[in-house]
Amino acid sequence: MAVEFDLHRVLDARPAWANRMRQQLYARIAGDARLRRRALALTIAVWQLGEWIAPREQVAPIRRVLLAMVVLDSVATYVWVRTGIAIEGNPLVAGAMDMIGDGPALALRAMWSGALVVALTWLAERRAAVRPALALILLALGAVTLIHAFALTYVWSNLLG
Repeated sequence: MAVEFDLHRVLDARPAWANRMRQQLYARIAGDARLRRRALALTIAVWQLGEWIAPREQVAPIRRVLLAMVVLDSVATYVWVRTGIAIEGNPLVAGAMDMIGDGPALALRAMWSGALVVALTWLAERRAAVRPALALILLALGAVTLIHAFALTYVWSNLLG
């Protein structure tokens, strides 16, 4: 007896309350031509925004950049914490660092963050509406990466000069 697992069916599944709300919304839209045009325009705008931010073929390079940023963030945080220059700002990670040590906690954070990046980019490859979230995450991780780069430059220049 083989068990089949259809991941797309699971992702598209909705709870009963969501189906009821969806049917009510569709009934309202079907009865009002102006609302129908607005809903269609909004749907197209979200889809186009996703395609504009990151077309499907650009999701894989974004995944690689995000994964590199996650690893760089964890390594830089490890260096800053071990040298006493900084402390971990995330209270969950800081608690884990106190419990299991700096290296294992930051490795766990890197693996968890990497898994989230892979899951989000996998979903973004299949759903254009998810792609704007990639821009937000790219901006946030990019800001953290720039902070690490500026701090490294500052420390390095003070050590050498």
